[in-house]
Amino acid sequence: MKLRPTAFALCALLASGAASAQQPPGAAPPPSPAPPPAAEAHIEVLVLEATTGPGGIAPALASLPQLRQPPFSAYPQITLVSRTTLPLAGAPASAPLPNNATAGVVLARRTPEGRYAVGVTFTQGGHASRIEFLAAAGEPFFTVRSSRPERALIVGFIVRP
Repeated sequence: MKLRPTAFALCALLASGAASAQQPPGAAPPPSPAPPPAAEAHIEVLVLEATTGPGGIAPALASLPQLRQPPFSAYPQITLVSRTTLPLAGAPASAPLPNNATAGVVLARRTPEGRYAVGVTFTQGGHASRIEFLAAAGEPFFTVRSSRPERALIVGFIVRP
């Protein structure tokens, strides 16, 4: 039997209505579509200056024990230069760094275990370098952008859901 498109669409509509009408009384309605995914996470970008001078670790950084371990423990004074919170999504976002540099961050993927793979692109004077790190929410990641025996510029990242 050959059906015209409008007759075929009408048959499909009637068939779907008949299928839903055949549910037993008291049965739960079909599940509604899944809700949209939760809001994207954010990432804190910490710019730190580490020096060999006295002073200790800034109180705002006291909750980061990694800064008391090598290689950071070589610098007895660590101060917080800036803290920027950016959205962490598939679209890049960037934070300013000293010396007219920027740190661009993008969410590369989520692992089945819920960890975040974050791509970071450091750009300065037309030159770019890229790293990727994998971290759980709240787990900090640090990288040193420049260092001398008496001073280092440390950039830290913390994913916040």
